[in-house]
Amino acid sequence: MHVKILILGGGITGLSTAYHLEQQGQKDYWVLEKENEPGGLCRSIRKNGFTFDYSGHLLHLHTPQGKKLVRTLLAGNLRRQTRRAWIYTENSRVPFPFQANLFALPPAIRQKCLDGLLQAKKKKLTSAPKNFEEWCLQSFGKGIYQTFLKPYNTKLWGCPPRRLTTEWCGPFIPLPSAKEICQSAVKKPNKKFGYNAHFYYPQTGGCGALTAALADSVSHLKTRCPVTQIDLSNKTVRAGGKVFSFDFLINTLPLPNFLRLLRGQPALRAQADKLAAQSVTVYQVAFQGTPKPFSWIYCPDKQDPFYRVGMQSSFSPQNAPEGCYSLYIELPGEIRPGVLQERKIEKALLKKAIIGKQDKKIFSFWTKLPQAYVLYDKRRSGTVTQVIKNLKTYHCFCAGRYGLWEYSFIEQSLLQGKEIAQKLV
Repeated sequence: MHVKILILGGGITGLSTAYHLEQQGQKDYWVLEKENEPGGLCRSIRKNGFTFDYSGHLLHLHTPQGKKLVRTLLAGNLRRQTRRAWIYTENSRVPFPFQANLFALPPAIRQKCLDGLLQAKKKKLTSAPKNFEEWCLQSFGKGIYQTFLKPYNTKLWGCPPRRLTTEWCGPFIPLPSAKEICQSAVKKPNKKFGYNAHFYYPQTGGCGALTAALADSVSHLKTRCPVTQIDLSNKTVRAGGKVFSFDFLINTLPLPNFLRLLRGQPALRAQADKLAAQSVTVYQVAFQGTPKPFSWIYCPDKQDPFYRVGMQSSFSPQNAPEGCYSLYIELPGEIRPGVLQERKIEKALLKKAIIGKQDKKIFSFWTKLPQAYVLYDKRRSGTVTQVIKNLKTYHCFCAGRYGLWEYSFIEQSLLQGKEIAQKLV
């Protein structure tokens, strides 16, 4: 079977690419997806009147193009919400972001954070930070770093902050001025910090409503069609027991997975071993009871098995029946599910008053994100840049969070699909 454009992966980026090809009248394409249904990790699970996402999947829309596209696709099925996020650490409940809400800390820790900030700002910078640890110390000082940024990010990424580069920091870590940080030690700031101060979410259907809307407009989609071999020289892909030839190949699969499928490209295949990621295991649980008023909570303390707890039912009233609520609890790495692990999690939730003593557990289940966070170590940037450059010589283009092996938003994946479709047409 020959097609002009072959798209690997029916997640949000692959579907967006196909959608925008269709919008421009280009129907000579196929999307190949290994699962029974499209959507990738942006799918939703409906169970006993509850709607769960695979983890916290929210829409952070910052461009006119992104807003217009999502509103067109969801046709009114969209809610705009204000973030209600906290950091629970050392018996303190600090509004997010930590560095702009020092007023909520005990006096001794608050002073430690202020002293560290002032010492950092007195130092003359002679060079750019070499790693994430240096960036944190230069930006916020020792107190804020040791109290929150170091323990939380060590837990999240599964490695010391000094192993990470600074490429990913910009959009994801709010950077208030030194004056704003100092003022926050006296009173709660009026200003909202961070890219996620407001966010969007479907009224019904969970985050899967977005990928379902995309899929409804895609006419050439093959599910249950896992890719098993890619021959760039001969421009063929073996998938689902069939061979597809192509003029242009769009990869949205995780980049190291894609490279390991290459045939006759030992140098490119070898690059896969230089690309790493942190996996996440998610404990999904439904409760009968009164929910606490939060969107999500960051938990940096070592004794807590999870690094973040999200209130799935807070994103839409349709996500849980009346009188009930639902949580997604994110644990770093590959966690073996089991009754003992569940009891440990629920005990920690109760101790932090995230759930109430009278709340009744209805059911629970587990989901896994095997490559949730791309590891921004020293090898990533150069490897990805060279690989993408080499692939383009074969008319093979990568897009999306996993295809480009980056840490990004859903909006970026949608717009990357649009951009690549426009270029090809």
